[in-house]
Amino acid sequence: MNKEYRQLKSLLKLLDREERWFTFAEVESELGVSDKSVRKIVESAVPLLPPSMQIEVSRGKGIMFRRDRHGTSIQEVLEPLLRETPYFRLMQRLFMHDGKTSAEEVAEELYMSFSSFKKWIVQLNRDELRPFQLRITYAAPTLKGNEIHVRYFLWKLFTEAYPYTGWPFSNADYARLDGWVTEIERENGMIYFLNAKRSLTFLIAIVLERIKQGHRVALKSRSYAWERHPFFVPVSKMSEKLAAAYGVVLPREEVYFLQSMFSLSQYHGKDGFPVFGGRALASEQEDDAGSRMSGLLISILENAFPALNASSRFLAEIREFMDKLRIDNAIPELMAVSHSHLTGYIRDKEQPIYAAVSECMRQWQRSFPELMYNDYHLTKLTFMVSASLRYKSKKAFLIIGEEFSVRHYVANLIKREIGDDLTIETSILHGLTDDIIREQQIDFVISTMPVSLTSVPTVLISTIPTKRDLENIRQELMS
Repeated sequence: MNKEYRQLKSLLKLLDREERWFTFAEVESELGVSDKSVRKIVESAVPLLPPSMQIEVSRGKGIMFRRDRHGTSIQEVLEPLLRETPYFRLMQRLFMHDGKTSAEEVAEELYMSFSSFKKWIVQLNRDELRPFQLRITYAAPTLKGNEIHVRYFLWKLFTEAYPYTGWPFSNADYARLDGWVTEIERENGMIYFLNAKRSLTFLIAIVLERIKQGHRVALKSRSYAWERHPFFVPVSKMSEKLAAAYGVVLPREEVYFLQSMFSLSQYHGKDGFPVFGGRALASEQEDDAGSRMSGLLISILENAFPALNASSRFLAEIREFMDKLRIDNAIPELMAVSHSHLTGYIRDKEQPIYAAVSECMRQWQRSFPELMYNDYHLTKLTFMVSASLRYKSKKAFLIIGEEFSVRHYVANLIKREIGDDLTIETSILHGLTDDIIREQQIDFVISTMPVSLTSVPTVLISTIPTKRDLENIRQELMS
């Protein structure tokens, strides 16, 4: 990725952790650059920031970052900068033209010499694309690798570049795709998280374009009962609408692929519980494998964590965790590149729980050796367990675009840090309007993403609240 953008992103993320003076030595160590480079990065960052953000530099003290807790978020500053990088412009061109232009033409459009462009491709293949098991060819540049890996990479790239606003796909209409996702929500009696729903519309547009270009996915379809899963019928109906509207016929395996991504995205029922919490998944009704897997894992976890509150919510979460683990195993290409940006955090902050959960999964796998898991699954399960350990019972409200278990974990973290003065409500709402906020008698909103509200203030926080975020919440309680 563009070096300057990556360094700016690292700097702002670091400085936003706490409202204090960071020494140059701390910043140098975190970014892995020299004192002179840190000063250059700061100088380049200052004119890019909105009025609600300021970076102060003081000899002898270091660097301090000030941000209005009701103002622009870091992500809102970074996303337009990402879209301007040569890296993003190259990937967008590769997606749109798929090898139909020469390397010389691409280099010219990016204002690079042909030799510099070739050296850059070597660097991208080595550093940026290797984790996705992809590479870029030279003569007529195109992304090469497993089709699932290509789609996953493009999906993550576009959703990072346009997380809240904007629509980069000329091949499909956003409102139409969003409406079809809403129909799936209604049919299954569920609600996608705001960012998950938007992300799914991006995925559909990417799938449409890739199929038009002649690319197809290949799944081990017999390893999972796709057609007995609740998402199969509504996704099949949507594929028929795609064919009628865009003239793109989706083969059965393409339907399974979309179905898997709809299943793996973040959603739950209107009451805040997992959508299938009150009943077994269809795949579990047909055979007892899912029930036996879930039951054994719950038993192992209860033995390992005596303080575990195995509530109906937790049991439902484990059933969905197990079903999604089975889907991941049916698409090993996804498991090969999937990861959580919270793995490092959970390993550090909840190390004893993470270690115990890892041992529980090793014990569980001895009974089901055919199913694999990775750090991504251990991270999810650690959040679920930690969020369900018995703390003082408190009510909470939170808007966070992460897994259901992560949201409860963050709510508990805020409770422990803030105390009983704060009541948090975590119910999921269809949309977010001032009328709904007034009906719920909410005084202010805590959110990881910008929301359009005028009746109450919004305190923007990181996925895992930093010391600065917690202090901003305390200040809101006093205002």
